[in-house]
Amino acid sequence: MMPDDKTVNILLVEDDIDLSSSLSSYLNSAGFAVTAVGSCLECYAALSKMRYQVVLVDVSLPDQSGFVLVEYLRTNTSMKVIIMTAHERVEDRVRGYTAGAHNYFVKPVDARELQAAIMSLVNAARPSGSDATGETWRLLRQNWQLKVGQENSIKLTSLELQLLELLTAAAGQVVSRDVLLNAIYKRYDEHSGRALDSLVRRLRAKIMASGHSSPIQTAHAVGYCFSEPVLID
Repeated sequence: MMPDDKTVNILLVEDDIDLSSSLSSYLNSAGFAVTAVGSCLECYAALSKMRYQVVLVDVSLPDQSGFVLVEYLRTNTSMKVIIMTAHERVEDRVRGYTAGAHNYFVKPVDARELQAAIMSLVNAARPSGSDATGETWRLLRQNWQLKVGQENSIKLTSLELQLLELLTAAAGQVVSRDVLLNAIYKRYDEHSGRALDSLVRRLRAKIMASGHSSPIQTAHAVGYCFSEPVLID
């Protein structure tokens, strides 16, 4: 089965069931599509069925060293690899990067930092100035529009425009909820927090109604990020 080209598919190789479940839940809720397996054998089987953009690998797996798996991924695929392990020695870090890891996290892993690392790897792998379909995102501030490609144009409300101006100005980085709430609503309280979440949901729905996946990613309990390269006019 081949995935939707607009979906970021993540393969999580982790034999700790509780950790695997919590990370999968977090990343799925952030908009990624996570497949979780508990061994190298299950990983190889998953790789034969689907293409993944990022693979998260635990080093201490029950049937084979995670370092060996990382070497296999580096040699045979173009997937980005993040190691997650309790091994914190410098020698282990060097071995991990030498094997082909793009990032090395020592457990316990902060899910927000892991999400940011995944987004950074995915964005770096995309062609500059275009989404996964090769169509350019443009924010037309004077016209209050978000334009995708040559013809798709999404009309924005004043609040939606303010939100996008803040997100796109951050160049793919997460903008905190505090910054967004103070800039858009001039206050930080429970009511404005719900209003911000509703604003994001409505804007995502508009984008998806135009036939495109939403580039607005959620960093839970932190903020939001515009994950695609965008031109601002």
